[in-house]
Amino acid sequence: MILRRIYMLVPSRHHAEEVVRDLMVARVNRQRIHTVARSAAYLKGLPAARIRQRDGFTAQLDSWFWDINLLLFFAAIAILLIGVWASEWLLVAGCLTLLLASALLGYYYSGQVQQAHIDDFDVPLKHGEFLLLVDLPRWRVSQVERSIRQQHPEVELGGVGWGIDALGI
Repeated sequence: MILRRIYMLVPSRHHAEEVVRDLMVARVNRQRIHTVARSAAYLKGLPAARIRQRDGFTAQLDSWFWDINLLLFFAAIAILLIGVWASEWLLVAGCLTLLLASALLGYYYSGQVQQAHIDDFDVPLKHGEFLLLVDLPRWRVSQVERSIRQQHPEVELGGVGWGIDALGI
């Protein structure tokens, strides 16, 4: 299941513990809360992020998906030209369908899917802040963001990305 991931910058360990506690009161499963800090020693008692969540694997996947989509698009154009030249109209129709699907996926991906990644938070993490990654179904994102803004004005909401439970990212 693909979940939306909220990135929250928290200024201190004490605040991170309070935010985690309030998220659990808001019925966010502790297994869906992941904490990243400058050092693993700072994470004692907090739900630590997995290696794939810390190393920017989702940024790599985003890049791969985008590159594959572009490759597919241009390959379909080349095959379309060959199909037109050879008068293979079934091949032309298939390539046009593939071009349309690739263009729509590219539009959706680039314009609709918000893409924050853990790499965007390197500087705050080096300065000792904590980053909470909270994975939620899409319909709960605004509700949880609103709740955290009201209860913890010191928390900076740093964007929304995505995660997949089954892959551990």
